[in-house]
Amino acid sequence: MKKNLLILISLMLGGLQLYAQKLEVSVQANTGLFHFAGKSSVATTQVLQGSTTGDPMNRANNPYGNKNAFSYGGSIQIQTISKSGFIVGLQGGYELLRSKAGIDKYTPIVFLVPGPYNITTNDPSFPVTGDVAFQNQSINLNPYVGYRFQLSKVNLDILPGMDIGLILDSRDKGEVKDNDGKIYKIDYKRSKAPTDIRLRLGAVASYGRYGLNASFAHGVSNYMKDVVGDASFNAHSEYFRMGLSYRLL
Repeated sequence: MKKNLLILISLMLGGLQLYAQKLEVSVQANTGLFHFAGKSSVATTQVLQGSTTGDPMNRANNPYGNKNAFSYGGSIQIQTISKSGFIVGLQGGYELLRSKAGIDKYTPIVFLVPGPYNITTNDPSFPVTGDVAFQNQSINLNPYVGYRFQLSKVNLDILPGMDIGLILDSRDKGEVKDNDGKIYKIDYKRSKAPTDIRLRLGAVASYGRYGLNASFAHGVSNYMKDVVGDASFNAHSEYFRMGLSYRLL
């Protein structure tokens, strides 16, 4: 499916270039605030001990934090502009996206009491303070259409489109501290991250070769769709970007 989508985007851009007034190629650097939304996203979660031999195996019980965290990326953008001002383009690049959740409890591995019922004597959890970030590294593709408004010497491009986030790596990152000052590090690699599809609305104000861009993207991919036992789990991404661009052509 991903391969067919990329072929379709390439054919679309190639065909429209035949009718375009001009072609523009730009490079961009962006920063932004990324978080998860949906009823299963959380402001606070707990850390689960993953190994008795090393803290880095610690992980968040629910990593999909609804607090914003600093994120960034870089991309190259190719777009065609018709004589009437309509725009068709494709942007692609690398992004590191991070959300955040607070941590209030650490749960170590439980050793069961010997006996026929295998029960624990008490709750082994204890309070901690700190934060955990859910971190995605991805290749992001942004096909879009739009329209250019001429405002004196400034061009204003309104660009609705979509993000296709091809996830390279997902992991929990952070550390927490208990009441005695002991630090527990978190660095847990997660698997089965979905392709992150987001609806996106962007705008670019450009003067000469330089541009200021902003966009908001609302995710439609459910990161918790594979949770067994309850189809109501839902957590999707949201990302606000701002950045600068420089037009090469």
